[in-house]
Amino acid sequence: MQKKQQLSTALIMGLALLSASSALATDMYLPAMPGIAEDLGTTAPMVQLTLSSFMAGMAIGQLIIGPLSDQLGRKGLLVAGAVAALVASVVCALAPSISVLVIARLVQGLGGGACVVIARAIVPDLERGQKAAHAFALLMIIQGIAPVVAPLIGGVLVGPFGWRGIFWALALVNFAQMLVALLQIKESKPVEERTAAGLGGMLSNYVFVLKNPQFLAYVFTLGLSFGAMFSYISASPFVLQNQMGIPVLLYSIIFGVNAFGLIVGGMVNRRLLQRIHPHRIMQTVLASFTVLCALLLIEVLFINWIPLFLLLLFLIVSHIPMVMANATALGTEVVRSRAGSGSAILGFVQFTMGALVSSLVGLGSDKALTMGIAMTACALLACGCAYLAGRKGIPEMK
Repeated sequence: MQKKQQLSTALIMGLALLSASSALATDMYLPAMPGIAEDLGTTAPMVQLTLSSFMAGMAIGQLIIGPLSDQLGRKGLLVAGAVAALVASVVCALAPSISVLVIARLVQGLGGGACVVIARAIVPDLERGQKAAHAFALLMIIQGIAPVVAPLIGGVLVGPFGWRGIFWALALVNFAQMLVALLQIKESKPVEERTAAGLGGMLSNYVFVLKNPQFLAYVFTLGLSFGAMFSYISASPFVLQNQMGIPVLLYSIIFGVNAFGLIVGGMVNRRLLQRIHPHRIMQTVLASFTVLCALLLIEVLFINWIPLFLLLLFLIVSHIPMVMANATALGTEVVRSRAGSGSAILGFVQFTMGALVSSLVGLGSDKALTMGIAMTACALLACGCAYLAGRKGIPEMK
């Protein structure tokens, strides 16, 4: 039997880079979204469609690659996903029209989705229980660096190089992901632990995880929490730049400061995990998260004071890693024997929710109001799902 790779800090850093596809491929080009609309002669909703198509690609890529990695192993599919994302980024940089950009972003999402779902499945391959929860918490901390630096890099690049320069920078990131997949990641799913090959085996894997109601409750807790955050991500360029008149570079700084909250929240979560069960942390944080989203909606409706608006956004974003890391650890734990398929469902629901929410937020004329409504609704529903997960009994995390 092949000896499994150790889940070291260096390996978690490599997995974090592979998992950073979503943050890097969205946050880096957020400052350029108004410029893309002008350059390609299109509308703001069409530019937001490039965000939705990327999220859809992420969702579909995970749904297909996750169970395939349970059957065929992780490494080969991981390399293929990184290569696909690299090629798509080059096409995005050269896109002559909004339609080409939308399609290229879809393919970029497919490749990125393969990287994300396999990176997440490798953790329960190598660790379980409380150790896996700590690994996911550390992964979230390291991943938090991406949304901090990405909008700052985007804001710096968009001036001298335009939005196309941002996609060339993304191509370099994809190249680095490919090198990590090739050189650092070893196969974590031995042949003797793989499931039956073929369509029947894939469907069997999905039936196994979808029949578990507790897993589904954790899945939708994660997905709805991500939907709340993505309401902010997709609407923020138009809310802060267009409605509030904040310049591109200052917007990038504000977005980076808010994203720093992901690191803060991840560090707090990792400390709390030393003495509190991840389900208890998740449930308590969700209650606070929902109150903050409701306060943001009240601020938009009745107050309209930019400093308070920005403070609430920072606090909301800081809660996200304490929900997402623990929901991921708990969800994968209850279907550990089908970690790839479980990870696929987690990712599919997460990014489908992101694609759906970004499309809905894009329809409203008052972006701040539609963002506040969407965030509050998602937070309330996530609280309900976490409650249902707890009714099935809290998973043992040894």
